[in-house]
Amino acid sequence: MENNQSSVKEYFKIISVIHLVMILGVVLVGLVVIFFVADFQQPDTSSEIAGILVYLVPGLVIAGILSSNIIFRIKLNGVIESEDLKLKMTVYRESLIIRYALLEGPALFALAAIFMTNNINFLVYAGLIVVLLASKRPTKKSAFADLALNQQEIASLDDPATAL
Repeated sequence: MENNQSSVKEYFKIISVIHLVMILGVVLVGLVVIFFVADFQQPDTSSEIAGILVYLVPGLVIAGILSSNIIFRIKLNGVIESEDLKLKMTVYRESLIIRYALLEGPALFALAAIFMTNNINFLVYAGLIVVLLASKRPTKKSAFADLALNQQEIASLDDPATAL
């Protein structure tokens, strides 16, 4: 029988790698768009699509930020009262991935808007999301706070022998 349990250190390493990959994905797509695709000498500011994107991109960024926080909280509130630490940590990992994906989507859309209109102003929104994603880095302390863990659960997570 296969053992799918990992240590606390491996758990946080895996979600940290997922977090880093999501940030790098946005950054690398942004670099490709900026250096290889977009021609900022002639931005399209007068077409119909450019007019729509001026409102759509910030709206999606705001919606992404709000929805990521709301869904994150809703998923965690469902397990905060649970006594099962493994369940809490599993839901925490799922919630973080959903949070990161809901933030990454609007950033990639902002980069696509740059591609469509050559308007570098949309880079501000993608940059904002990258900074926000970077600030949401998963750590033990953030897990303790987000899951409202008690002292026994915190001690269990601080023990390197604990399997999740």
